[in-house]
Amino acid sequence: MSNDGVRIDVTTDDGNKVACVMHALAGVLLADACDAYGAPVEFSCRAACCSSCRVRVLHGSEHLAAPSAMEQELITGSGKGNDVRYCCAATLRADAPAGAVVRMQPLGRAF
Repeated sequence: MSNDGVRIDVTTDDGNKVACVMHALAGVLLADACDAYGAPVEFSCRAACCSSCRVRVLHGSEHLAAPSAMEQELITGSGKGNDVRYCCAATLRADAPAGAVVRMQPLGRAF
């Protein structure tokens, strides 16, 4: 992927340092960006069931599309607030502007 589009910074597990910088076009599934860049986010089921790809969005949540009903069930079930998303279900908004920045911290399994 090129450096066009939205920049997605993935931090270390503690959220203090950037471990991976990715670039993705609007509308892209976060899991696809993670795969393309080898981001340090765990994946297992890839169907919004297992919670291994859970991340905390530290910055730029407005550039993510609203959670699907399935992802919202996971968010509610984890009890961790609206800043938690699941990379296998979350997508960048179709109208996310080029140059926007999303910063997320891997959290791993919730249950």
